[in-house]
Amino acid sequence: MLLQDGVGLELVRTNRAVRTAAFAYSVLPIGLYLWNRDSGIGAWALLLFQFLVYPQLVYSRAIRSARPAQAELDNLFLDAAFLGAWIAFLGFPVWIMFGLLAAASLNAAVNRGWQGLALALACMAAGAALWAAVGGFNPTLETSPAVTLLCALGSLAYLSAVGVVVWRQTRRLAATRDELAASEERYRLIAENADDLVAMLDQEGRWLYTSPSYERVLAPEALALGADAFEHLHPDDAEHAHRVIARAAATGKPRALALRLVDSEGRMRQYRSHVRAVTTSPPPYKVILVSQDVTDLRESEEKMLLAAHALEGMTEAIMITAADGTIVTVNRAFCEITGHARDDVLGQPEKAIRGGLLPPEFYEEAYAIVQREGYWSGTSWARRKNGSVYREWRSVRAVKDPGARTTHYVHVFYEAGTPRNSAGQAVS
Repeated sequence: MLLQDGVGLELVRTNRAVRTAAFAYSVLPIGLYLWNRDSGIGAWALLLFQFLVYPQLVYSRAIRSARPAQAELDNLFLDAAFLGAWIAFLGFPVWIMFGLLAAASLNAAVNRGWQGLALALACMAAGAALWAAVGGFNPTLETSPAVTLLCALGSLAYLSAVGVVVWRQTRRLAATRDELAASEERYRLIAENADDLVAMLDQEGRWLYTSPSYERVLAPEALALGADAFEHLHPDDAEHAHRVIARAAATGKPRALALRLVDSEGRMRQYRSHVRAVTTSPPPYKVILVSQDVTDLRESEEKMLLAAHALEGMTEAIMITAADGTIVTVNRAFCEITGHARDDVLGQPEKAIRGGLLPPEFYEEAYAIVQREGYWSGTSWARRKNGSVYREWRSVRAVKDPGARTTHYVHVFYEAGTPRNSAGQAVS
């Protein structure tokens, strides 16, 4: 499998630096060898072109390729073929042959493994054979001490440079692996400890993965890999869920779902779910299903709705204020008795709608009793919005949190002249 573009360009640039430095150094021992043999200007021209110009040409070829990694890996075999031809041209001098052969073989092995090593040796043999067929076989195995020393130093430097490059890549790979392992551990801990249900499904709605939180809801056999993920849904929801999953897997677009699930104890649970496709592979995509249990929230909403209807149906006026006196809600009877519209009083301080018939000390004393005893009731005069005066009976009760701190006040009042039954309710 070819490397990704970013990694491929990095390989091209790394090999360019190594190839340029190694080929430029090769000019020294090979040039000295040619000097000792009184070689002609043609040999010197070929030497300079091959070892100074050629590295830039193959780099340009690779960097402009649509598949730079593959082009650079192919360049290694081109290197091997040309170096084999140079070995034959020089007459197979042992130390020069060893240095070029070792460099080409090591580079191919590092980048392409045993197969690359075998192909590099084959290319070098082919290059040597081709030159021998054209220029003849004229072995000259000996090299001068200076050439031998340069070859030995060059081979050592090249091996060390490749070792450092491999070491850096290994360190980088190890760091990436550690980072990936740490990331996987974080996600594993989140999935295992989150209350939300997290699952991966295929396009048919079959389990590919379920988080441990599912074990609190469904039996193990219901969570088996490949099982229908929606087998335990309410029948009205299952077919719709299958359609949504298939659509998300086909299009890659996220979807929302409201699901009712029968848990392992036979209770109906309500979930708010989100479906998101995993688009790192060709469609149909796998999908991630994240579900939040909203059963208690829905039941709480239903209770609040019932309570709200009950308040609206009462003949007594109800006003609920925050601890600082800000009006939070009022019922219909409040509006009918006081003449104030609901929107006019919500968010206003309770002091703003007092009729002004009683001194501030009256209210201060009433609230002081509420703070001491939690409750106050009494009869007083009040004024409607239109200015008319009526006598009212009012009770004020404090609502406290578990820490015994007052969070709200509930005011209940009615016109004291209205006939009441024994339960205190108005009668017509």
